[in-house]
Amino acid sequence: MRKKTLFRGSIAVSTAAILAAGVLGTPARAADPVTITIWTFGDVIQRQLVQEYKNLHPEITLQIKKSDLDPLNGTNMVTACTSKTGPDIVAVEVQYSGYWRSYPKCFTDLRKMKTSETNVVAGIPAGKTALDFKKNYLPWRWEQGVGYDDSVIGFPTDVGGLEVAYRVDLFKKAGLPTERGAVGKLWPTWDKFIATGVKYNSKLSAADKKAGKGFVDNAGTIYAAIMNQGTEKYYKNDGTDAGKLIYNTNPQVKKAWDTTIKATEAGIGTRIGQYTSDWNIGMNKGTFATILAPAWMMDYIKQQAPDTTGKWDIAALPGGGGNQGGTQLTVPSYAKNSQEAYDFITWYLAPEQQLKVFKTYGLFPAASVLYDDDALLNYKDPFFNNAPVGQIYAAGVSKVKPIFEGKLQRAIDQAMDLTPRGIREHLGLNKPIYERTAAYGHFGRAPEADGGFSWERTDLAEALRRAV
Repeated sequence: MRKKTLFRGSIAVSTAAILAAGVLGTPARAADPVTITIWTFGDVIQRQLVQEYKNLHPEITLQIKKSDLDPLNGTNMVTACTSKTGPDIVAVEVQYSGYWRSYPKCFTDLRKMKTSETNVVAGIPAGKTALDFKKNYLPWRWEQGVGYDDSVIGFPTDVGGLEVAYRVDLFKKAGLPTERGAVGKLWPTWDKFIATGVKYNSKLSAADKKAGKGFVDNAGTIYAAIMNQGTEKYYKNDGTDAGKLIYNTNPQVKKAWDTTIKATEAGIGTRIGQYTSDWNIGMNKGTFATILAPAWMMDYIKQQAPDTTGKWDIAALPGGGGNQGGTQLTVPSYAKNSQEAYDFITWYLAPEQQLKVFKTYGLFPAASVLYDDDALLNYKDPFFNNAPVGQIYAAGVSKVKPIFEGKLQRAIDQAMDLTPRGIREHLGLNKPIYERTAAYGHFGRAPEADGGFSWERTDLAEALRRAV
């Protein structure tokens, strides 16, 4: 009975204290609604995490506008920065990072931002600047979001680690090894990759050849793969913000170009352009046996060819690690909701969320703190024949070397049409120009007026000069 009396008394005292503090007298006001506008492309912002953040913060609406990459990172962003109006967050692809790092005034310096208490419950501590999070990410990916004045303009989302997706059933039919380790050993070099393609094509029936089937979906993709395996591309880091253009002297450019032409001439690729309806159909029908696949492409294959589950696997890329793609999430200097935008970015790109995105959508984490985490390394994908994709892509990414991305990186890439059709038309490869190559080989020869040895021409130099 006494316990009951004491309990009632404690309630009375507590209630009096609360009323005195005004807590019950003034009802708590719900957080003000906020709309964070995001300009993005592709699948950088994933719907599963958008919903998760909405559940965490019902007062926040994420208004997402998707555009094609080049208009978004080009004219749209230029207009927004000039007019000082636009979104709260913009996704910037790495090919444009060199350009936008030249204009840090268009962005909020995230070194000067601090996380609020809004995501403490989700494991993001308050009071943290971008530099406090830097240690979580690959150093070279972090640097792609650092302005030339050392300001931090963006956080890295993912790494486009590059490996080879191959059809197990088609390899078996061609009499090639099917186990991923043995498959990787078929092509320690790009020349061996081409030789494997020639061998594969030799096993195709006349009907398959007539139908346009081949070893790799698009031989033109070899160019970017080799370029990203070097230490320099079109620019050299000479200690200046702009860098020094070396596209006309860099041996990696010649190596990538010559190897791509060799693969094209060997006929190992189909004549299908990537991201076309024919490409999607080809994935389903077995028109090609391999794709040079960045991690994010795994989800694309799943979406476009769901009935091929278990028929694909992942093997190592020729020549070691590779990379294709990657994005930074930035907060423009004109953002109306910069604090809410920063809080979202630090949550969305935290290692825990990046791991979720990889397992669900295939974007490989830029958060290198995960690279020795069993949750990543032990992850296997049933669609890809239970390949340990976490381990495979982590091993490849660890071999990637930093490359200085210059201001006009994207413009130079666009000057080169490396689609199968683009290569054939530019070099006139459909003309009868091959008999003379039977003696003294294909390369190191002078280009001829009738189109012979067209791959030795240097006429792209003028197109590159116009681009820069």
